[in-house]
Amino acid sequence: MRYALVSLGLATALAAAAPLSAQQHDMRAMGAPTPASDTQAVRRVVEALAAYSQDKNLAALDTLYAPDAYVRVIEGSGVNNGWLDYRDHHLGPELREFTNFRYRYYDIEPQVRGDVAWAAFRYELIADTPQGHAESDGRGTVILERRGGRWLVAQIHTSGRRRAAR
Repeated sequence: MRYALVSLGLATALAAAAPLSAQQHDMRAMGAPTPASDTQAVRRVVEALAAYSQDKNLAALDTLYAPDAYVRVIEGSGVNNGWLDYRDHHLGPELREFTNFRYRYYDIEPQVRGDVAWAAFRYELIADTPQGHAESDGRGTVILERRGGRWLVAQIHTSGRRRAAR
């Protein structure tokens, strides 16, 4: 019994001496607010996704997606496995067909928890295609990971509807 009390006392003393930085890290992991700079960095990545798409700049988009094959790009019910699959077999061919293309993300709501972040957003797409003029509004969610100090897209899901004819 005496050894149990000594061990308990020692454990309590060690726990009380835990470094403040470790406690702060634990609080971030539990969902405590993160610095505004992280939130703004995530917002800038999400905005850049739409801006680089509108500019048809696939090389710039290459810098925003994690290079792993586990990345998922979901549009409606379609799924591409990995950024390269999406870039080469979906987005690239699609962008080559678009003219008078406007694309933007807005109402971006970033959330950061440690090295993982997500953001819900709304989007607007306007383009002329070989099939005719298209206008749609939609919503999306993007999940990002911080790697080497940079936020990279690990998954993105967008779903939209064509606007009613005017």
